[in-house]
Amino acid sequence: MKTIKLNFLLVIMALGVFTFTSCEDEFTEEDFFNKQAELAASQQSFDLEKLILQYELMRENDSLMAVFSNQLAGMLKDENTEALRQAGLLASYTLTIENQGGAPLEGVTVSVGGSNPAARVDAVTDATGQVIINDIVIGASPVQVTLAGFVGVSYILDLGTISSGEEYFQIGSYIYPLGRHETTRIVLLSADGASGTFATVNGTATIETDLTNSASEVPQDVTIVAYLDGTDFDYESAQNFFHSSVDIYDVRFSGEGIGSAIVDNTTGRFSMLLPANENGISYTLMVPDVTADQTIVIDTRDDLPVTPELATVPARYGPVNGGTFSPSISIAGAKAVFPAPTGAGNGANLTFTVVPRDLNIGFTIDGNAGTTPNSGNVEFDIISDGGTVQISPTAAVATATTPTTPIALQTSIIGDLDLTVAGGVGYTIGEDYDITIDVLSGATVLQTVTVTETAVDDGTGNGVLPTIDETGGNILTNGSDNLNAFGVTGYQVTVVEVAPAVAPTTAATITVTCDCRVDAIQTTTTGVGYSAGITGITFAGGGTGAALPVVDVVATGFEYTIAIDNTGITVPYTILPDVNWYNTTVASFPDASATDTDVISYTEAGTGLSGNLDDLLGINGTGGLALTRTVTNLRTGFSYAAPVLEIVEPMAMMASADVDINSDGTIGGLFNEDGGMGYTGVFGVTIMPTLATSPGTGAAVQLFDFTTQGTREVQWSTNWTVTDKGSGYLEELNNSAFGAYSGPTSVYAISGEVFELTVKYGSGMRLQNVNQ
Repeated sequence: MKTIKLNFLLVIMALGVFTFTSCEDEFTEEDFFNKQAELAASQQSFDLEKLILQYELMRENDSLMAVFSNQLAGMLKDENTEALRQAGLLASYTLTIENQGGAPLEGVTVSVGGSNPAARVDAVTDATGQVIINDIVIGASPVQVTLAGFVGVSYILDLGTISSGEEYFQIGSYIYPLGRHETTRIVLLSADGASGTFATVNGTATIETDLTNSASEVPQDVTIVAYLDGTDFDYESAQNFFHSSVDIYDVRFSGEGIGSAIVDNTTGRFSMLLPANENGISYTLMVPDVTADQTIVIDTRDDLPVTPELATVPARYGPVNGGTFSPSISIAGAKAVFPAPTGAGNGANLTFTVVPRDLNIGFTIDGNAGTTPNSGNVEFDIISDGGTVQISPTAAVATATTPTTPIALQTSIIGDLDLTVAGGVGYTIGEDYDITIDVLSGATVLQTVTVTETAVDDGTGNGVLPTIDETGGNILTNGSDNLNAFGVTGYQVTVVEVAPAVAPTTAATITVTCDCRVDAIQTTTTGVGYSAGITGITFAGGGTGAALPVVDVVATGFEYTIAIDNTGITVPYTILPDVNWYNTTVASFPDASATDTDVISYTEAGTGLSGNLDDLLGINGTGGLALTRTVTNLRTGFSYAAPVLEIVEPMAMMASADVDINSDGTIGGLFNEDGGMGYTGVFGVTIMPTLATSPGTGAAVQLFDFTTQGTREVQWSTNWTVTDKGSGYLEELNNSAFGAYSGPTSVYAISGEVFELTVKYGSGMRLQNVNQ
């Protein structure tokens, strides 16, 4: 067993080489051996017999040995964690309490607090005036020192953080807590003040919690505290009271009227004594923030206007606001009261019905591909003007409904005649022969072209007509082969015929063709009773190989009858609404947003009369809309989409104005006038105090310059005159001076001195959205 134990110790030596490190230069060899003894004692916590047995079983297996090593390292880690924890508790703190004569004070209660209940300490000084607190937590701890008849002291003891060389050191894989010792000496002052080591601080605190008067109020339940905000009190100003080897801060004195002052809830006065010396000690004053209800007159809440009212609004006061405060609210002590408008009306409607229309169209096609001609209030789009045709093609209109009389169309063509002559036997050499060409529309001869040919010898003594192949233009001898259109009519060509010259034996072969194009389209029978737009134009025929035009219909315009519909009225009209409708012009179709803005005009079918619809609208005896005279077939102009109706109902808005108040309590007149909307008669205004509790009486203002509009609305021009200035009105209901917090932040306490301070909480920051 001895051998086994020896092997295990060798393993321990291999796993953790004993290397010594320390951050303290004075760490001696004796200290080292003392720590080794501590190490030996700590190793007794291991189950050595169990570890040795595990080692002997696993050392022949590398993988098992690795597991064993990790387990051992984990145990060492757990031990070190506990050591670090202990290092945070091993600081020692000695506090010495003396009186001003340097004599130790016995029986002083010392309390050390903290977030860790186990670290809280309550102790009492012994005859040497000392209390020693072991295992105090590293970090910040509140300390309070009290003794009857003396000025109490409280402060924050700051031991910093755990660090190597201060709270612990490491040997190999082991961490050892070192322990730490700090000291503080405090001189307690007699609470009776007879020692002359105090300064007196008096003052007054005010607050603006009622902005409807000129007096300031007193903040309630306020305590002002003075404290030393240093971290090292070994300096001249405070060295008579504190000496410390470690940082302390937020030092406060406690006792009846010492180090803090309660503001009197009635007078606003406060007073405190501060420990002082002849050189002076600088104290920081902590004035608390206050939240209190503020009385103020408002006329806006949550960004919406309200009738002026006396409101109670929570507000925040004090240093937290810095130099900011809620703005003043200016509300005059008198108001102008106008009657509510009586104009009303809602729910009328206009209906529009398509008027069946006649259809008569005609436009040129040749050369107009890509254009959008408008004919007869129909918008066309010539996609292609086509190519060669030999005769006029037919044209027909397509529509979604059946009209009373369908429209009939025809097309005209223009172009050249192509003539070919060949062969023939028995013509008299040198004699002229006529070839007659007829251009016909049905049985009607539209144009006759005569071509004269002189017979020639074919070389055998036989007389023949010369061979001709003349195409492509004005090449015939008399120049009359060109078909010229006359105006939009042109030629409706159905056939081209030739009458050949008569020969004695065999006639020559003569052919004639028309090399033409579609010139135009026109109406031969006006269409009647179209109630829906035409959808297209269809072309057909045109001869062999004809290339026909392609023409689309963009939109068809219609007139609409106008009828008044009062069935939806919910509020009878006393003022006419603003009525408009929007006709879609062909230029904007089909973009519904681009509309004709000159839209309130009308036409009177059968009379030729037209005018403005507003001139016809009136109100009947039951509050509905009606025409002021009989109109025959009231209708809109042509529109390429159904008219869009817009009715702006009468609006009622009370007239308003502000009252100008002179410094002597009389009124000077009105300003910010608004004539309002929706009045049906002349009205007046009453001047009265803004609040029922506000003073002022007798003022009167007369309104004038009213005009009656065509809608029956009576409008005020905002002209007025003062007939009585009255008396006793307040210029402003919120009279208190608005301002930010102001007050001292420190005081320099000199023994025996008396200081007078002023704390003004000001008007604060309102915590509700009123008149912001």
